[in-house]
Amino acid sequence: MFACLLATLLVLVQPFQVRDTKGAADELVRRLRAQQPADHSWGAGLADACRVLDALARSPRAYNDLDGPFFRVPAEHIARAPSGQLDDALVALALGPCLTGPVAQARDAALQRLLDGPPRRDFAALLALRTWPAGGLAFPAPQAGDEPAVAVLLAEDPASIAPPPASDVAAWTRWARAARLRGVEPTGLPPLPEPGPEAGFAELLAALETVNVLHGILSGAPAAQLPEADERPALVPPGQDLASALERAFGFLESAQRAGTFGLGLPGADEPEPGITAMDLTAALWIVQRTGRARPQWIDAGLDWLASLQRPDGSIQMYGLDVYTTSVAIEALLAGGRAQDQPALDRARAFLLLAQSDEGEGYDSQADPHYGGIGYGGDERPDLSNTQMALEAATLAGASRADPFFAKARLYLQRCQNYAEEGVQRWPRAAGGELLTGNDGGATYMPGNSFAGEIRVGDGTWQARSYGSMSYALAKSYVLCGAAPDDPRLAAVVRWLARNFTVESNPGYANPGDGAQGLFYYHLVMARTLRRLPDASFADESGQPIAWRETLSRKLLDTQRTDGSWINEASPRWWEGAPPLATAYAVLALEAIHDT
Repeated sequence: MFACLLATLLVLVQPFQVRDTKGAADELVRRLRAQQPADHSWGAGLADACRVLDALARSPRAYNDLDGPFFRVPAEHIARAPSGQLDDALVALALGPCLTGPVAQARDAALQRLLDGPPRRDFAALLALRTWPAGGLAFPAPQAGDEPAVAVLLAEDPASIAPPPASDVAAWTRWARAARLRGVEPTGLPPLPEPGPEAGFAELLAALETVNVLHGILSGAPAAQLPEADERPALVPPGQDLASALERAFGFLESAQRAGTFGLGLPGADEPEPGITAMDLTAALWIVQRTGRARPQWIDAGLDWLASLQRPDGSIQMYGLDVYTTSVAIEALLAGGRAQDQPALDRARAFLLLAQSDEGEGYDSQADPHYGGIGYGGDERPDLSNTQMALEAATLAGASRADPFFAKARLYLQRCQNYAEEGVQRWPRAAGGELLTGNDGGATYMPGNSFAGEIRVGDGTWQARSYGSMSYALAKSYVLCGAAPDDPRLAAVVRWLARNFTVESNPGYANPGDGAQGLFYYHLVMARTLRRLPDASFADESGQPIAWRETLSRKLLDTQRTDGSWINEASPRWWEGAPPLATAYAVLALEAIHDT
């Protein structure tokens, strides 16, 4: 989902901190990956590889061996190392999150040797044994001279162990990781590490270890809440027409922009954000075109700002989320229709094609479930949401459907679909057991992974739940990859969508109340998908076409606020409580409904 922030009256400090640590971790992983050799080794040898895999597993993305060759290949090398070549504690920590058989077996064997061997008092061994506690294991008392990280792992009362000064970042990081493991939440945090452009492997890895700890601490604070209903602008009277809604929406956008850029619109937190800016500019440009009004100068100023953010690799971004911001920036620059932006569009399209996880990064079409997918950029984990955005933006920017990009993406799409007609896919399940593909035709966020939860289908077997927004994303992506309406996979997901059609919530969640999450994103991907399908193909069980345009349009028109904005009042998750983001989603959904 899109990473923006919260609405006008939300509590802000914590979301900013969480976003910063997650973005910082993504950037450090990206920089480490840029230094990884082609053989997927890390640092000076397997001991360094152990430390990197441990850090990757504890990062906000919680990587494991299913995520790609950058993790899988060194994990396999560590697992195959002869007993005694590597410290068993390092092996257990490095392979802790691994799910595939031989690698997980090597982890379990290393942990067992650690338990069976002579008692150890060093940090790595104590950390491994505290991470995977064994029944009846006794720990000695700390001794004078123990470093704080060791003492806190040994102490009966871990809160009694004084931390090292935060100025000693390496010692503080070790202590803080151990303290959190023992239930102590550190205070007096060091600043977020910012390695310079010339930082090498060791500095980047140390910074990632610190950021991981900081993220864990900061993300534990209570989530921000939506303002009370009586503090929000009132809803418009029911029954307004499209023209009135667009007049109000343009007024809101004009009042929210600053020199053509958009952010949160909050006191002290109104810095421009490229993703929000791009989507709001695209929305404003459609309103200008639809209503015949004069194009204000601030729109071109905003387009200039977006184009100025382009980096040498072609991405358009400020602090990561490369694929997301580049995709929506392509839409804005195309909507702007300025000849001067064509070179930037060409470079941005090329960036999206290269962002795909494929042979260029060592991915194997059979061994790696994420082969062919596209992620946010820098997070090393593709997902269906970013994949559908990249497919649409690349198509709009002129990518040829004959490009291998689309065929590779289709393989990823198939792995995100619960469609067992062509064979059951199986993945190890992090909580134990196995995940199998279902056969309802719908889609998940990633292969074997769904925000909507899981369904237990047998003894030790589960299925990731299909849900609305990703099923629409899948259907649209199949069309973008060249699937005809009668393609069995496309037909299957369209049947799921028709059976579950609703504009009131994002369907498919294990807890129906969670269907308010990402509702405006759901409306947008619904509209952009269904406009690409023949009306007759989207029908109810009696064969009658579903009047989705009228139903969705009415829903959006009647949920606008009197100040011209929209807000997801039922759920701020994925930051749909921010009026600039929810308004962009709503206006662009209206565009997809009314301009075919």
